[in-house]
Amino acid sequence: MNLEQLISQFRTDADDRAVPYLCSDEDVTRWLNEAEQEACIRASLLHEAADADVCEIAVTAGSGLYPIHPSVLEITNLTFTPTGSTRETTLFLTDRLELDRLQPGWRRITREPREAVHNDTKLQLDCIPATGGLLRLECIRLPLTDMTGDADEPEIGPVHHRHLVYWALHRAYGMPDADLQNPDGEKKALDRFTKVFGLRPDADLRRSSRANRPQHNQAVW
Repeated sequence: MNLEQLISQFRTDADDRAVPYLCSDEDVTRWLNEAEQEACIRASLLHEAADADVCEIAVTAGSGLYPIHPSVLEITNLTFTPTGSTRETTLFLTDRLELDRLQPGWRRITREPREAVHNDTKLQLDCIPATGGLLRLECIRLPLTDMTGDADEPEIGPVHHRHLVYWALHRAYGMPDADLQNPDGEKKALDRFTKVFGLRPDADLRRSSRANRPQHNQAVW
């Protein structure tokens, strides 16, 4: 379904088909874009391994902290290739407490990286890198762009498109407007969305899932 079709489906489900609409096209579009992001957060729908803007980070010798692409939710694989080499080494994801326990002084050690900490917006290597190189990651991510034009489609699979309308209905029925507010409808729409895409993981669960995740890729020499 494209954006125009999704908005039309929303208007049918919400019985908001008469002009002037209770919900503007702009509001419904915003809620549908929210819905796609929310679906990706809950169900890990988009896996990225090819887009260089998302998956590649240039490493500079002497610098161990790097921003990651804002679409990245969870790193599923991470490797480092030193400049001038074809040797690719898998980096294991961990957290600062584990690094402090197993590698005291890691913040001041100069060597090739072996582990990394994924924060919300940055990647912290477990050392001061002795050489430059390239980090390559695979990840679960958010959509890269919002839908804006009538012909735009969600990036997630077509089988999920229809269910995005439930989130838009949930948002519409929760508006502080006497003509729209419907607590029962708001709850039912959210329940239907949750039945399809699952519960939203809280910040602690997502943070713990980033650290200490076994990775089994073999280094390429």
